[in-house]
Amino acid sequence: MLVFNEFGSKRNDRNGKCGNCNRYNTSPAWCQTCDPQKIALGWTSGNNNIDYCIKELQLNSTNYEDVIEWIPFNRLDNIQKIGEEFLAVWLDGVRLIQYIKEPTQSRNPSCRVKLKILHESNNLLKCLCKLKSDLIQLKNNNSKVYGLTQNTSTDEYMLVFDFKRDSIYEKCLSCNRYNTSPAWCNHVTLRKQQKDGQVVIKMSMIVLKNFNLKLHDMEI
Repeated sequence: MLVFNEFGSKRNDRNGKCGNCNRYNTSPAWCQTCDPQKIALGWTSGNNNIDYCIKELQLNSTNYEDVIEWIPFNRLDNIQKIGEEFLAVWLDGVRLIQYIKEPTQSRNPSCRVKLKILHESNNLLKCLCKLKSDLIQLKNNNSKVYGLTQNTSTDEYMLVFDFKRDSIYEKCLSCNRYNTSPAWCNHVTLRKQQKDGQVVIKMSMIVLKNFNLKLHDMEI
């Protein structure tokens, strides 16, 4: 009997074998046929439309590490607001592939993440449109989105994405890049130090030149 080998061109022995269908995975530790179905089961946000939106994204996932998931708010700890940003510790942690004997699905527990409020939370249709547009924007900015959560105190939906240290501080007024520490920009400081160093060298050369001229006059 002929069996259709779905995603056959992607299956590779280096990706490990799927424990469900016993075929080689389509990417490391991920079977495009079986894993999306498993990921989409066993959870709910409490809202059918939100569930449908996230599950649609999950069913189209091609890599384990890129899966977007519903993140219960009680799995986020130590939430802090810094300027317009929210930081938190995600207790479950981001998905990652561990390579031991073969690629294995794993997580990096208790990792830092950033939260972004979806301000259209009161209007579900607009909220879902905002969700998809923000996903595209964050991806274009090389940010990795992990999932969606809902603040149980305000009912606001929030995107959960990767934490980049350089964006939690205010912007430098000189170079318009994020400061490297509170009210401090290494980029501008280094340039200033280099410029000051060049000025010192130039002044030293002028002083030395004047000294040599005076010495020459004395010899005459």
